Amino acid sequence: MTYPPQYLEGIALFNDGRFWHAHEAWEEAWLAAEDDQTKLFYKGIIQTAAALVHWQKGNPKGLHLNWAKARAKLTQLPGEMMGLGLRQLLAYMDYFDKVEGNGPEPPRLILVR
Repeated sequence: MTYPPQYLEGIALFNDGRFWHAHEAWEEAWLAAEDDQTKLFYKGIIQTAAALVHWQKGNPKGLHLNWAKARAKLTQLPGEMMGLGLRQLLAYMDYFDKVEGNGPEPPRLILVR
């Protein structure tokens, strides 16, 4: 499957720990998306990146609030979307949020197909 370049750029930026820049790349893809499910997906991963920006700034409240918003969107979607395993992301981010990012590395996004 072929994915939008902004989506792939966002994944690379996210995996490099550049969460704000990933957010910006995905925002472009979100604005270009045509169907509601894809838009919801982008909003969910954008808010996941925003949660991690707050974590980087040492703001656990921002991590919790943004992850709660992202989680509410991502749980409405299939377990895999646009090549990402959302169940794995949800489980990892739930743990990361619970421990306020103290210990584990932030999640990495891996295209499964």
